Amino acid sequence: MLIELSTDDVESLEKIHGSCFDESWSAKSFREMLSSDVFFGFAHKDKTINGFVLCKMVCNEIEIITFCVLQEFRNQGIGKALIDQIDHYAERHLVGKIFLEVAEDNVVARKIYESRGYEEISRRKEYYQRKSYYQNAIIMCKNIFMDC
Repeated sequence: MLIELSTDDVESLEKIHGSCFDESWSAKSFREMLSSDVFFGFAHKDKTINGFVLCKMVCNEIEIITFCVLQEFRNQGIGKALIDQIDHYAERHLVGKIFLEVAEDNVVARKIYESRGYEEISRRKEYYQRKSYYQNAIIMCKNIFMDC
């Protein structure tokens, strides 16, 4: 089931984010974002939250800030459902376009985005710091009501 994110979810978001990324965000950070009018998101929840997407909307553009699905729940369509939910939200709110950044080596996420109509528009060289190297960021965009 897909639910809208709220400040009640911040501990779960911190745990999931920490399992998906080397540098995790705190529950406090999630609480501050979700307390703001510009941040929103959705989670996939069975008994507990097992994946989520957090976004920021400014004017008529959305930026996907972070997107996580727990390892044991991957390859079940949860990521696609969350991205589709953002697309539906964008259409309902007359958003012109949706942006995101993804690490060049995150092939699975890139394939999900591409399968949902997102296109690469730029790159940030050596943007993500890994333990022993830097990874390029790919900036992607999906046109809803405006050209990217």
